[in-house]
Amino acid sequence: MIKIGKAVNKITFAVSLISYAGVLAIMLLNVVDVFMTKAFVKPVTGAYEITEILLLCTVMASFAYAQSQKAHINITMFVKHLPRGLKLFIYGLMGLISAGVAGAVGYAAVLQAQSASAKGAVTSVLFIPLYPFYYVEAIVMAIFAMVLLYDAVLAFAAIFHREYEEAVTAGWT
Repeated sequence: MIKIGKAVNKITFAVSLISYAGVLAIMLLNVVDVFMTKAFVKPVTGAYEITEILLLCTVMASFAYAQSQKAHINITMFVKHLPRGLKLFIYGLMGLISAGVAGAVGYAAVLQAQSASAKGAVTSVLFIPLYPFYYVEAIVMAIFAMVLLYDAVLAFAAIFHREYEEAVTAGWT
C-alpha cells in the first residue's frame, strides 16, 4: 500500500510541474504586460485571455499535489474524538465522496471539451481554441480523483491495519 503511495506522489509531483510552469508564465506575462503598458502604452494583446487559460490549468493541476502532500484542510475537529474505527470509516467515506465529485468534475470537463471542439469555441481576442485546456482539466481532475480514492482506501485499510493509521491521521489537528 505504501509503494502505491510513493507512485501516487511521483505522479502528482509531475502534474504539479504544470502548475509551477503556469504560475511562472502568468507572472512573466503580467510583468511584461505592465511594463509594456507603462513604458510604451502598448499592452500585450490578449494577456488577460492567456492568464485566464493558464490559471485554469494551474489551479486544477495543483489539487492532486496538494492532496498527496496533505495540504488540503480537513475538518477533523470532531471526527478525531470518535472511536478509532468510526473516525477512519468516516474519513474514508468522505474521501470516496470527494473522489466521486472530482471524477464528476473531470467527466464534465471532457463533455465541455467535446462541446467546445464541436462548436469551434475560441477566445475572443487571440482566437485560441478552448478544448485542449478542458482536456487538461479533465486529466488533472482524474489524477486528483485517483489520489482521493487512494487516501480513502488507505483510511479503510487503517481500520484493520494499525500501521496505516499514522499515514492517514498524520495531518489531523
